[in-house]
Amino acid sequence: MAERFTADLAFILLVLIVAALLGLVIGYLIRKSMRCKKCIELEEENEAHKFKIQKLEEELAASKFKIEKLMSGEVPFDAVKAKEAMGHAIKANDLEVVEGIGPKIAGILNKRGINTWEALAESTPEAIFNFLIEDGGEQYRIHVPDTWPAQARLAFRGKWDALKTLQDELTGGKEVK
Repeated sequence: MAERFTADLAFILLVLIVAALLGLVIGYLIRKSMRCKKCIELEEENEAHKFKIQKLEEELAASKFKIEKLMSGEVPFDAVKAKEAMGHAIKANDLEVVEGIGPKIAGILNKRGINTWEALAESTPEAIFNFLIEDGGEQYRIHVPDTWPAQARLAFRGKWDALKTLQDELTGGKEVK
């Protein structure tokens, strides 16, 4: 009798497992067939909108960056415009564009962290003069950097015609009085 009970119990469990699996498969198929076409279209449209939002957020970030650059007064370097105004090729942030600065003085300024037109424009003539004397020696006492920050500011802002006009009025980077 115990053997028959065990066999019947195993049969009942097998029938229950098959019925459960059959119920899961039928439920899945019914749920899948009940999904409306409109729901599928809306989900696809939702994904497309998510993609568009991501692209717009990227464009917004790029626009914010451009606005910050414009608000800071920084103008992108235009080599063609610089060459037209100055008469020769100009490299971005080349301190030698400033009349009165040659390769040795540019090297002294670079060692002091003045590597760009913006940095030179923010410096004072007195500080520049002190750098020249401290790093270059007494022979640099003949240099007068009074106009160098103004020239660098014009270069930084891309005002090449104004820079050329100013430099035409200078002699060796010094104002002629």
